[in-house]
Amino acid sequence: LVQGTPPSIDDFQLQSVLGEGSFGKVFRAQHRRTGKLVALKAIEKHDFNSFDTFSSLVLEQRILLQARKESCHFLIGLVASFQTEHHMCFAMDCAEGGDLDSLLGKERLSLETTTFYSACIVLGLKFLHEHNIAHLDLKPENILLDRDGYAKIADYGLSKEGMTFDTVAYGDCGTLYYSAPEILREESYKRSADWWSLGIIIYKMLHGRLPFAAKCIYDIIRLITSSEPTYSEELTVESHSILVNLLKKNPNDRLGAGEYGTEDVMNSTFFKEMDWEALMRKQIQAPHIPEEKMTEFADQSESLKLKVNIIPEPLWEDAKMALNELEYAASS
Repeated sequence: LVQGTPPSIDDFQLQSVLGEGSFGKVFRAQHRRTGKLVALKAIEKHDFNSFDTFSSLVLEQRILLQARKESCHFLIGLVASFQTEHHMCFAMDCAEGGDLDSLLGKERLSLETTTFYSACIVLGLKFLHEHNIAHLDLKPENILLDRDGYAKIADYGLSKEGMTFDTVAYGDCGTLYYSAPEILREESYKRSADWWSLGIIIYKMLHGRLPFAAKCIYDIIRLITSSEPTYSEELTVESHSILVNLLKKNPNDRLGAGEYGTEDVMNSTFFKEMDWEALMRKQIQAPHIPEEKMTEFADQSESLKLKVNIIPEPLWEDAKMALNELEYAASS
């Protein structure tokens, strides 16, 4: 990859599908010349005439770019962004260790492992919140593991900017099981909603299950908004304490809700053994190092191409210009 010269889709070999959603697909791809592996997100242009959708795309690229330029180890960063006739493509860091959800399965994690991944997430949120960005969709599927076993926050599609510690926002966002009570009650919320989601993730890592679960959506909402979780008797005092304080129903009472929220979380006794400086420098051995996968993707990659589900209407001129401005290439 040459800095300043956006690549084209022909520069990449699509190897496998990593994920799929309403936006399009995410592929594991390899840059043909350099051999660099990326996660290539292909977003169909048919919805870009919607201002909200386009604004989300611009913000997502801005966060990806910020993470890349400031070398944040705990966020997925941007490698390149470019267009095809019908797609906007983001080539992003490829997290070769999969996601936290796959690692969790139905097993709970050890305290040491939970502390490590939680600390990585905290440093990712620290970066976002220092830039006044709320993630608003934290969940194990959006926590990816790099080749060193470090956790990175991904997927900024629902993120909001301009979120200082006391900025309020409105609207539906996030994933049900990990959404804060105030969001489900359709009340205003702050970036402290991210700390609630972290609490749910820590709970699941330590217990091997969700704190609020039911078969009916309305029962799940009722549990999240009005009941307290049950805690394992095997939890340490420190583990119990951070969960109770992150899972406060009142967002103003929640650990992390204050002006120095990240520092308050980092100073929790749950992290008393954590060397934050060493973690920031990636000097701590991760508890789980992903295995080298020698899978041959050639057979599958021959049939993988970008497809269009809906032929888009012509984009308005401002959108065309804005998409052109999103094109970018980092140095390899």
